Amino acid sequence: MNELYIVFPPASFLLGSVPFGFLAAKYKGIDIRQKGSGNIGATNVTRLLGWKIGLPVLLLDIFKGAIFPLLIRILFGESNQLLALFCGVAAVLGHMFSPFLKFKGGKGVATSFGVFAVLAPGPILITLIVFLSLKKIFGFVSIGSIGGAITLPISYYLLSLIDGKSFNTPIFWAIVCISLTILVLHRTNLIRLVKGQEFASDKEKYKDQE
Repeated sequence: MNELYIVFPPASFLLGSVPFGFLAAKYKGIDIRQKGSGNIGATNVTRLLGWKIGLPVLLLDIFKGAIFPLLIRILFGESNQLLALFCGVAAVLGHMFSPFLKFKGGKGVATSFGVFAVLAPGPILITLIVFLSLKKIFGFVSIGSIGGAITLPISYYLLSLIDGKSFNTPIFWAIVCISLTILVLHRTNLIRLVKGQEFASDKEKYKDQE
């Protein structure tokens, strides 16, 4: 079992570091780091290239966060939560700090969603509802992402209180750390929101702001 700790987390980090958004845009002749918000995630890809490319990027970013925790769940059930968590965190860190992009990357929202869809499905469902609601109300993906990052640790804690037995300390603190990192990575979005310069979530408004 110990050898899995040596092999699986690095493999998950490597998969997480694959910049699908960057590669998809590069295939179309665009360096996405130089366009729009400069982010390599699905939101910027969708703005620039449309949902037919943005949606696969989103699903791949979710997949690379979910696959190793899910595989470990299938192989060992819930008896090895720590290994599943290590793999999930490794995938998120790989996405945020990709060695393929000189240790730069995306903001980790979709990849984190994949991880905690496996490890904390109840809280992630609440977080998804908050994300979609805020995006619908305000029209900005960034507001939804920020609201989701705040919601996830709170919903995990509150649901564990209601359940009375599902609280997992390592998972909780991993959620807190990842959520805080996502918030830090959204600091430029917060500045643009305050200045009224944030990129809108729909393509036509985005073009007007370029």
